[in-house]
Amino acid sequence: MRLLLLHGFTSHPVLTLGPLPERLKEAGFAVSQPALPGHGTSPEDLLRVRFQDWLLAAERAYLGLPEPRGVVGLSMGGLLAAHLAARHPTQALVALAPAFALKNPLAPLAPYLSWLIPRFPGPRSIEDPELRKGNPNYPYFPTRAVGELLALMRKTPEVLPRVRARALVVEAGKDRVVKGVRRYFELLGSAPKDYLVFPESGHDLLLDRDREAVARAVRDWLVAISNHLQ
Repeated sequence: MRLLLLHGFTSHPVLTLGPLPERLKEAGFAVSQPALPGHGTSPEDLLRVRFQDWLLAAERAYLGLPEPRGVVGLSMGGLLAAHLAARHPTQALVALAPAFALKNPLAPLAPYLSWLIPRFPGPRSIEDPELRKGNPNYPYFPTRAVGELLALMRKTPEVLPRVRARALVVEAGKDRVVKGVRRYFELLGSAPKDYLVFPESGHDLLLDRDREAVARAVRDWLVAISNHLQ
């Protein structure tokens, strides 16, 4: 199975996925890790991007993979992964801390606050203080760019029931960034579907204290799915 790995909003396109790509390669999977528009450069580049650009880039990368194929998404990537799985044949969907809703109470007002607060510092997404020092993601993001993430969030509930791929949803027990992960899971039309919780992890599960355990859990689940398809 070929796997598309999708990072999150303001995330580093490669480093945010921690040990997961290597664990998947060791298990025999071919992986692709595209940089979504506005990422891997500078935070200001997000001002030139709309959520449709993220969807289009993800779809192009996904359709460029030979079948059978699956998709793994972190945070915003988990939303994009659901859109792909709803539109195209997909053997497996993995959503890691999907950004169904934001915990910051000011988030819904972000598009209207950009003139007053042009940028926000990056959220605390890693619980371990030592690992947090090496966070590779953008240190801040333009407030106006949050509006595009919110637009993608609003589009996602309607596509989740159309997903038929086998699915794994993973929740970070100490997530300070997003909420509604269980609701994302409940709306998925997948059967079967599985749910895991890592109680000590922050939002960036693959960069936090349980990163290896998360990577192994995702790998093992995908190996089981792949074996079932053979």
